[in-house]
Amino acid sequence: MTKDSEWLPVLPFGDALARISRDASGFHRTLSEAIPSLRSCDPIGNPDRFRQRTISVRIKELCLVASATSPMTVKAERNDQALLLVPFHGGTTLRAGPMTLTSRAGQSAIFVRGRHRAGDAVNRSTRSSLCIALDITRLASTVRDMLGLPSEAPFPFDLDRDRTVPLSYGGVSFDTTIRRLCNTVDAHVRQPAVLMMMGIDDAFYRTIGMALAPEQILPQVLQAVAKDDDDERISLVCDHIKAHISEPLGLTHLEQVFGRGARSLQMAFLKRIGVSPTRWIRDMRLDLARQRLESAEADASVAAIATGCGFARLSTFSKEYAARFGESPSKVLERRRA
Repeated sequence: MTKDSEWLPVLPFGDALARISRDASGFHRTLSEAIPSLRSCDPIGNPDRFRQRTISVRIKELCLVASATSPMTVKAERNDQALLLVPFHGGTTLRAGPMTLTSRAGQSAIFVRGRHRAGDAVNRSTRSSLCIALDITRLASTVRDMLGLPSEAPFPFDLDRDRTVPLSYGGVSFDTTIRRLCNTVDAHVRQPAVLMMMGIDDAFYRTIGMALAPEQILPQVLQAVAKDDDDERISLVCDHIKAHISEPLGLTHLEQVFGRGARSLQMAFLKRIGVSPTRWIRDMRLDLARQRLESAEADASVAAIATGCGFARLSTFSKEYAARFGESPSKVLERRRA
């Protein structure tokens, strides 16, 4: 590691390709790919101590700029650009008119619509960040698709408002997702066509849409995930019941198979199967008993069949069998032997 490299943290992507430079104008040129209205990039403090590394990649209408710089101020004119500024190391303060927004690595990003006012971004310490230039029409379309909204429906939140964007919600880390997407970009930074075929641009738009409107989007997503998870767990419980139908099957045991408490098990069972676990086990056992009675050998007994189907009491079995099928199990055996 060179002495100069100690000035700067790792880039979000392209770290092996971007060289350290003292040229603020080079940073200006690269960042202008994402922010055409960029006016100036000025080092803070001694210009001789300024260092920067920058690299960009464009995937269709999505432009990503990874940068690491020593302290500096970036100024932009009013424009119609939508940006998400994601700090990877350190933080940024954005001033636009009377408004001040701040971001911190791992905690928050800044969403900017420069159409309302010019702005200054100030980094008073060495930092590494990702600037994402977005097509606002595609972002809006992506959010509509995620919410299942028709094009004529009112948009659920304001895309024209500059704001600080939390990078986590309800246990979902958008920061982690963006960093992992950057790892993929890093692997193919010189192959934007490959990134496009992978759908990386769509993954960025979806992640940013969720980060901007987590209250609207995530409950639906998490509910769908929970439903899929419950369906899989209920399938495991049903398979376990079928494999152990002749054995005692109490709710405490089934909770362990399901992986959650009795109430969650019963609610999920009712939604998926339509009856309680206890009722389903009883019906499964009765159906199995009827099959065995109708194919029984001449020396078979009702008691043996009942026990083999998981019934501990013969009287209970006979009563429930008659209630379900309209005849006693002994009648079925008599008919079978006739």
